[in-house]
Amino acid sequence: MEYFEPKSIGDALTLLSKHGAEAKVIAGGTDVMVDIKFKEEPGCLVNIKKIPSLAGISESGGALRIGALTTIRELETSALVRDKLPVLWEASHQFASLQVRNTATIGGNICRASPSGETLAPLLVLEANAVLAFSDGERSEPFKSFFQGPGKSAAGVKGLLTEIEVPIPPPGSKGVYLKHAVRGAMDIAMVGVAVLLTPDSGKNNVQEVRIGLGAVAPTPLRAPKTEALLRGKPLTAALLKEAGALAASEASPISDQRSSAENRRWIVEALTRRGLEQTWKAATGKEVV
Repeated sequence: MEYFEPKSIGDALTLLSKHGAEAKVIAGGTDVMVDIKFKEEPGCLVNIKKIPSLAGISESGGALRIGALTTIRELETSALVRDKLPVLWEASHQFASLQVRNTATIGGNICRASPSGETLAPLLVLEANAVLAFSDGERSEPFKSFFQGPGKSAAGVKGLLTEIEVPIPPPGSKGVYLKHAVRGAMDIAMVGVAVLLTPDSGKNNVQEVRIGLGAVAPTPLRAPKTEALLRGKPLTAALLKEAGALAASEASPISDQRSSAENRRWIVEALTRRGLEQTWKAATGKEVV
């Protein structure tokens, strides 16, 4: 196995173009090294850790820009992320152990393209964009089209995720990420639900709501039917119950060693209801009745 440490994005792209599917990009290595040990050794490793332009968190133009090399711990300890993107902050706070958070990068979590990736449902509801570099130029890809299947993304084998552009939600919006796992934060999500809710100016109705579901389909997904059901209405107990059931119907989970499909749908329903109730109360100061 060959090993490379490019010092620039251009050098990294040259290596990816040359080696194609034989190359594996590595940064934190929390997933890649496990794959090498237990699955298959790639033809070469391209370690991008020494490319300084891929790190950092900044705010500009109504959005946060997060470098692909930003660690999950850096997200968790960032005042900008906590204040501006609390739904993403909550996901980072529930991400595995402290040791893993210190090493794992947001870029790695995204490009792994696992349906259960902790940051993915929050990025969907935040309507973030992935900035991708290719040998022939750069493009911005919305996360709604970035994920193309388990382990597959719009970056392909020759693209490099350089940063994530995350629009800051409107004032008054509240978000939450809820995760169900056997061992809590230490375990990967059996189901993850992200909710971002914005009330109207009078705080009487749901003006905008976005619901992201993780680990219940081949890719993380939004729940558009449920979102449409809620818009323009006050959040009542009856509507909350209907929304939970509808969100569960929008999921397409599988049965595996961690849970049955039926149980996952039940968890989607419960977490969606809980997330909506929490964000509604936080945004309006009102209980659901």
